[in-house]
Amino acid sequence: MLQIFLKGQWKLGSRYKMFDFKKIESFGPFCISCLGRAVGRVGFGLDNRERGLEMLNQFEFQEDKVLEGLVCAESECRICDGLIGDIENFIEMVLEDFSEFSLSTFKIGTIVDNEILEKEVEFQSVFGEGLSESIKSQLNREIGIGVYNKSGIDALLDSPDAVAIVDTRYDTVELEIKSLFIEGNYNKFDRTIPQTRWPCSGCKGIGCRKCNNTGQLYPDSVQSLIAKRFLEVSLSDEDLFHGMGREDIDAAMLGDGRPFVLELRRPKRRELDLVDIAEEVNSLHKGRIKITNLKIVPRSRVAQLKNTVCEKTYRVDVSVSRELSIESLKKGAQRLSSTVVEQRTPTRVSHRRADLVRPRLINHMAVKSFVKGMVELEIRAQHGTYIRELVSGDGGRTDPSLSLLVDSPCKVEVLDVLNLHLDNSEKKDG
Repeated sequence: MLQIFLKGQWKLGSRYKMFDFKKIESFGPFCISCLGRAVGRVGFGLDNRERGLEMLNQFEFQEDKVLEGLVCAESECRICDGLIGDIENFIEMVLEDFSEFSLSTFKIGTIVDNEILEKEVEFQSVFGEGLSESIKSQLNREIGIGVYNKSGIDALLDSPDAVAIVDTRYDTVELEIKSLFIEGNYNKFDRTIPQTRWPCSGCKGIGCRKCNNTGQLYPDSVQSLIAKRFLEVSLSDEDLFHGMGREDIDAAMLGDGRPFVLELRRPKRRELDLVDIAEEVNSLHKGRIKITNLKIVPRSRVAQLKNTVCEKTYRVDVSVSRELSIESLKKGAQRLSSTVVEQRTPTRVSHRRADLVRPRLINHMAVKSFVKGMVELEIRAQHGTYIRELVSGDGGRTDPSLSLLVDSPCKVEVLDVLNLHLDNSEKKDG
């Protein structure tokens, strides 16, 4: 049997490694790079082409065997099917797709036909275990180096701005662009808009007469008013809105505002002047909403925000019987202070929420004023408290309630969220 010997300290120390030349020959013709990749984990400071040449230089043959016709051009290689020779083309494809986006970091991934991968494994098994590098690894590395050299965009394995998946089977590139996440606080003064877009129930967002072909039950929302300018400036495809809870449509959000994270998907521009955008949004929608304290945050902030709960302080205007006295109202409010009430899922949301009984702590309730059948209350309560039902009783589903304690119907007419007490916030389990 003809044998070929590979030696040298760059790979195997002072030992000799014996290979079966006839098996190697049966895979030909192959390119220098695929030959070098078969021992790609051996030595340092060489690329696979250099390794391949080094191997050729160190081959010793019995019976004057030569390599004529075995080593070929990269385009004719039976191992990689010409993929190594296409690396420059793949680099240009990625650069063309990147040209639409403002990026600081990137990562390359590749998809290679299974037949090529299987052929490579079979070829590399001739050289022994633990010596070889995969073709995908070489493609990822060399495409990445080429993109960096021509664009100056840094390669980053952990959470890059863009991941380019090169599908070598069809010569296509799929870009995964990291979303931009902007955190801030919003105030809502307009009592006619919901927090997020609300698709029309009739057409499910497609557009119909009922929604005036907008696809939305309400033409505006806190989300749409904030996101519109961000979408324009960042050239993003779409947005998602993540709020730390929400207030009713007809409730105002006052005080320091409610924390939110705006997610911008596939942004082409990532460098945004948040101060300037906030000023534009606030000026354009003065009297309706206001945004403050904007900053770029990581994706993980969304989960943190969603899992944070806190006590809230409300101001409510309540209509009551003119026959009630301020003294009886104050006594009722005092009896609810520092009290745990049992709240069954309110009638108004029972069609979309589980029918449960939830205990909620009412930290404080105080009467601020009482004029002509209208009482102003200030209430501080545990997160998740249904304030309207705390006042009305919801037909006994909230117990005790202000209506029960004053023995007269009470109804919330106006509700404002005054403050979210984030200094006493906690994270929900799960």
